[in-house]
Amino acid sequence: MTIEELSRGIEEGKWTCRDLALKCLKAVAENDSGGRKLNSVAEINANVLFEADAIDADIRKNGRRSLLHGVPVLLKDNIDIRGMHTTAGSYALEDLIAKEDAMVTKRLKEAGALILGKTNLSEFAYFMSRQDMPSGYSSRSGQVVHPYVPGVDPSGSSSGSAVAVAARFVPYAIGTETDGSLMSPSIANAIISLKPTVGLVSRSGILPISHVQDTAGPMCTSVADMAAVLQAIAGMDEEDPATLTQTVRDYSAALNMNLAGMRIGICSGGCTDREKEALEKARTILREAGAEVLDIVMEEPYLSETDALMHEFKYGLNLYLSRHESSCRSLAGIIAFNKEHPERCLVHGQDLLESSEEKSGRLTEKEYIEKRMELGKAAEKGLAEVLRENRFDCLLGCGSRPISNFAPISGSPCMCLPAWLSGTEDWQAGSYYLMAGRYCEDVLLHVAYVLEQTLKLKCCPEWTDEF
Repeated sequence: MTIEELSRGIEEGKWTCRDLALKCLKAVAENDSGGRKLNSVAEINANVLFEADAIDADIRKNGRRSLLHGVPVLLKDNIDIRGMHTTAGSYALEDLIAKEDAMVTKRLKEAGALILGKTNLSEFAYFMSRQDMPSGYSSRSGQVVHPYVPGVDPSGSSSGSAVAVAARFVPYAIGTETDGSLMSPSIANAIISLKPTVGLVSRSGILPISHVQDTAGPMCTSVADMAAVLQAIAGMDEEDPATLTQTVRDYSAALNMNLAGMRIGICSGGCTDREKEALEKARTILREAGAEVLDIVMEEPYLSETDALMHEFKYGLNLYLSRHESSCRSLAGIIAFNKEHPERCLVHGQDLLESSEEKSGRLTEKEYIEKRMELGKAAEKGLAEVLRENRFDCLLGCGSRPISNFAPISGSPCMCLPAWLSGTEDWQAGSYYLMAGRYCEDVLLHVAYVLEQTLKLKCCPEWTDEF
């Protein structure tokens, strides 16, 4: 069921928030910690049933605050939830317990959402090692498993959030992205996600990689749900300067925008026959809805930003740890801890951590500043200039991975929506991938909604129980 259907059921008295919490806990017990052992959930909120009862009492007394009121959610384990661990999957940070909620957590609670717990992830959001570390692996919790076919890569780094939603343990989850960490696992697990413009959703209280590129974002099973969640978590935060010039729109109303007059660029370069077929289907749907759809060739679709991220990671992680209580107070302390526990912590090495530690952590290096400026110009040319010069409202591609990293590097929004699912023997998911200019999430949501409502693709593992 969608968030809207679950919320309506609460309003009509068909079930309570406690009922939904128990349903989620049962599903996690049966197929996450037990059964299929998907290992998507890192930790359950110990007070979840007490909080569910309090939400039920609030709804009876005051009515619903939003569609999210009483609906359970899981958050990635690099997002602070007061009284719960924040480890980013690192065994070295197992004693770090957040004393305050991240702003995104606060906004969810203000909307009445029930925090069920936290999800597993690729350790340090997949910024620990280049030595064949699998997606979804961490020293604290082990390996996240794909819900359709166990041997398939669940993709990182928000793998636990994606798997939990795909497996219907929760109707939605919150992940984070620096470059591909919302899009890639959502594509791999056939769900919907949106990476917001950097600055639309506060990053306060989120263990970081990059102050330039990081953002939290929703992971859902419907575009309407995506709009509702984005509306709840977007907003200004004095603790995050990136949010101070934001533009928040009515995202649910955006679903009913008119496509007439919109110009959409189709990126089919390098696509397989299956992907080209899906793009042609999308072209027909969008044209029939009134959009002008044109082909566009994207140059240099992937930019390498690892060197810049290493400087930003040390700076951001040390700042985060200085504001939290943990036996590891710095990146250097984490590296030393891992060396003291190699059997558990260094199964796949830590070369990215060690390379990051070699940086000053002050963001003063000439090579860093020049690299970040170079990346900004290249991403601007690859996305913003293409949109502007061609008068495109958005770009649309298709595949089993994001078509470029122009959006994450430039801080612009992008979104994925399932395009097809193949059989379990040769299982593969393909998704539409959309990019637009900064703060144009409403455009992405509307285009995705038109595609979703026409395609009516059902994406759910056969073994799952719907709410």
